[in-house]
Amino acid sequence: MVKSMYKKQGGVSMRSSNPILNSEQLTKARHSEKAMTMGGTIRKALIALIMLIATAGYSYYLTVTGTLSTKVFIGCLIFAFIIGLVTSFSPRIAPITTPIYAAVEGILIGNISAVYEATYGMIVLQAALLTIAIIAGTLICYATGIVKVTHRFRSIVIGLTFGVLIFYLLTMILQLFHVPVPFMHQSGTIGLIVSLAILIIASLNLFLDFDLITSSIKHGAPKHFEWYCAFGLLVTVIWIYVEALRFLSRLRN
Repeated sequence: MVKSMYKKQGGVSMRSSNPILNSEQLTKARHSEKAMTMGGTIRKALIALIMLIATAGYSYYLTVTGTLSTKVFIGCLIFAFIIGLVTSFSPRIAPITTPIYAAVEGILIGNISAVYEATYGMIVLQAALLTIAIIAGTLICYATGIVKVTHRFRSIVIGLTFGVLIFYLLTMILQLFHVPVPFMHQSGTIGLIVSLAILIIASLNLFLDFDLITSSIKHGAPKHFEWYCAFGLLVTVIWIYVEALRFLSRLRN
């Protein structure tokens, strides 16, 4: 959820909701190599998503059978954070790190999904369908021009996302001092509104990602940016799915 700064390249503003899709990296990575394409980016994103789903399914099974230890989960969480951070600053290694990141995140998502499913039942399918619907809806709105990514739109979405990041950090700090935050982890009107608001903000980030991808292609970004952009989309999709789980769980209550 850490957001990138932006620059204007050739009169076209390029800004992303993900650190791995920022224009500074795009500028540094331009070389004479073969340029990225939309088809190539879509294929890379699908490969990463398939790996995520595959490892998530295996992790889900291990969690249900009680064979996935807490140490493994924590280890994967730390490793995913490190590899994500490294990739965000080194787009050239994205062809290697993106599939690894997808596989590790799948283990985390599978475990989280199993816990929610055991508590609420059928919530994983609902969250997955909601995530797909959000992706399809935002893509249609962006492609048809219903929603235009203007400078003001970018500023608002990035500002809101920074707000969510600060909110999460403050919540974590309060928990370390055993200060409860009821609307963050419990049901109720306030909790439901907060969860819905965060889900909407996560969804709006997709518009920024779509816009940067098309801008990158237009400006002839190098081929390895296909994996780089696929990585960025994967981060946003994972965020949306997790927030969908939280929202639906509170809606159930």
